[in-house]
Amino acid sequence: MEFNQLRYFVAVAEARGFGAASQRLHISQPPLTRQIQALERDLGVKLFERSARGVELTAAGTVFLDDARQLLALRARSSRRSQAAARGESGELNLVYFGTSVFETVPTFVRRFLARFPDATISVSHMTKEAQLEAILSGVVDIGFGRFYSPTDEITIWNIGVETLHVAVADPWDKCVSGARTVSDLVGVPIVLYPRADRPSFADKVVSLFRTEGVELKVAAEVEDVTAALALTAAGIGATLVPTSVAHLRWPGVTFLELDPHKLSVPVSCVFRAHRRSPIVDSALQIVASFAKGMDES
Repeated sequence: MEFNQLRYFVAVAEARGFGAASQRLHISQPPLTRQIQALERDLGVKLFERSARGVELTAAGTVFLDDARQLLALRARSSRRSQAAARGESGELNLVYFGTSVFETVPTFVRRFLARFPDATISVSHMTKEAQLEAILSGVVDIGFGRFYSPTDEITIWNIGVETLHVAVADPWDKCVSGARTVSDLVGVPIVLYPRADRPSFADKVVSLFRTEGVELKVAAEVEDVTAALALTAAGIGATLVPTSVAHLRWPGVTFLELDPHKLSVPVSCVFRAHRRSPIVDSALQIVASFAKGMDES
């Protein structure tokens, strides 16, 4: 059984005759008749009966007409979906993130990607940066978001924007940091560092900022992530530095004070496999590129 035979059969059934069907299909009647006869032999049933008005479906033909239409519709749908997948417009995108990129970068990307490609789906998971790179190389993961990735030949790292820094302090905050605008203003202030692992990291950036300003860093604690750092900040253990995306959050017992945006910032990065990417990843990168342009302009 061939799809052309199904198409010919449906045309004859709807036109109620071979002559009218052959005109609709733009083929001569003899080959059309031969194709229907071959289909009947393949099915082992008679599909049409001749009548004074042309041809009529047999009981078997009536049942087969519904199935033939469904098979043709399925073929058309499968063709459209396959073509959409080849164009990178459908399929599943596996995205991973690390750190504070989940607060603004990830949701903004997901929203824009699905608005552009509504037939696609996205899975979102947390993964350390080292695990991200391994998973991307193995093809398990498509793209990752985070900061301070270690360069590798087979992974492309896009710095898609920057975020300025804020200092988070407990309410009511210590008046000695109420006017803090630079790291130099944080002399003697205990600082909660994060993350504790997966270096190089945001913690290393904070240490570097203090060192560059010639300020002795007084470490109050080193914790797993920003959530733990803000919890300790709210408890009065110390202050902590956070990017803008975190400062946009409402955190009970914590106030965010913006530091000098011209001096203090951190990158936001996207990582993906340099070669052998699927079409849907290239489509995702189009969104990342436009997203990065918007971040640079903000």
